[in-house]
Amino acid sequence: MSTPLKKNLIKYGISVSLALLMAYAFVALRVDFKNPGATALVDWYLILCDGFTVPGLLFTMFGCFMSLSNQGAMDGLGYVAANAVNMLIPGGALKMERYKEYLERRRANRLKGYGFLYVVGLGCLAISGVFMVLFYSLYQK
Repeated sequence: MSTPLKKNLIKYGISVSLALLMAYAFVALRVDFKNPGATALVDWYLILCDGFTVPGLLFTMFGCFMSLSNQGAMDGLGYVAANAVNMLIPGGALKMERYKEYLERRRANRLKGYGFLYVVGLGCLAISGVFMVLFYSLYQK
């Protein structure tokens, strides 16, 4: 198996399993699995919709955060945090770099390959949309 394919399978596999684990945990907190017949089908759809919405939003928003950070939106905060840590280390203030140098170093080391977060997040949101449609097909006011 080629290395890029293996890396993608690992990234997607871990992300999908984590999303499913989060959805299962959400559902397990709201449903009694010893007596699943006590929960109406319309309530199952609502719980499953909510259960897949939570990891979908988390993965999608984390992908957005990574995109913003990669574009330089968080560079100022990173610079301040790095300098604060250097100030706490004895002699660390002597090795402080200028903001321009920090930006050049950050631009050279931008992250790549986090698009799987969007794919997994939007996939979970699509599944939750299906459960929402099923819920509203049975829901009566």
